[in-house]
Formats: sequence, structure tokens, C-alpha cells
Amino acid sequence: MKLRVLNIISGVLFFISSSSLLIIPFLAFDDNLSVSAYAVALLFWGGSISGIIIQIILFVTCKKYTKVKESKTRQIVGVIFLISVFVLIPIMAFWRDNEFALSINLFLLLFSIEIYFVIKRMECLK
Repeated sequence: MKLRVLNIISGVLFFISSSSLLIIPFLAFDDNLSVSAYAVALLFWGGSISGIIIQIILFVTCKKYTKVKESKTRQIVGVIFLISVFVLIPIMAFWRDNEFALSINLFLLLFSIEIYFVIKRMECLK
């Protein structure tokens, strides 16, 4: 039960981290960085690092359990990740100035790969 709660906390931290990327186009980047830019960076790195540490702890714990087949949900999230990767390449090449499209795609890319591992641990902890 405690491990499932840790996994859910990891998912929430990953969501906070990924959603901080959506705030970037609304920040003012003049000559210097504002306090809000540092707050967004803190949300991103704090959520990412904390979520990864929790996932490493759960990975070590899940090694003790039997292997589980890949579920349809995990496959769908993997497909979303691959689509995000293939969409990111043209966005970087042709629409480099469009910060909204880039940040939305980065959000989908990062969040899908993070949720993939959260779902994988959830299947292991059933």
C-alpha cells in the first residue's frame, strides 16, 4: 500500500514537472530572468529529480516481484511518446519561433515517458 502511494506521489511530481514547461511561453525573458522563471525552474527540476528518485526506489523494490506483461495502457502511452518524438523534429526544424507548439510538445513528450514508468511500477505493485 505504501509503495502504491509512493508511485502516485511520483506521478504527481512528474505532472508538476512537466506542466511547468507549459508556463514558459508566458514568462518575460528580457535582459534578466525574473523570480517567476526561477520558480518554474525549481518546479521543473524539483519535480523531476524527486520523481526519478522515487521511481528508482520502486524499481529496486519491484525487482523482487515477478515480471508482468505490458498492458494496453502502457502501450498507448508508449505510442504517444513515439508520436511526440516524431512531431518534435519538424517543430524544431520549421517552427522554431513557435514557443507554444514547442512547449506543448515537450510537455507531451516528457509527461508520456514519465507516466510510462509510473504505469509500469503500478502494474508491478498490483
